[in-house]
Amino acid sequence: MKSVALALAVVCFLIAIVYWLPSGPLGHHVKHGIVFAVLGVLALVWMRFADSSRRAPLP
Repeated sequence: MKSVALALAVVCFLIAIVYWLPSGPLGHHVKHGIVFAVLGVLALVWMRFADSSRRAPLP
């Protein structure tokens, strides 16, 4: 699951960059770029906490 979360984060950050480019194919939409950047951060948080329940508890 961590690889899926990382791939999703990378894709979201790339889409955010494309939205922030003024001459990009999608135009200049700052709000859409912010949304995709937030989704990328959430995917990184998901990656961090994925499979954390499988770890052994601390003594």
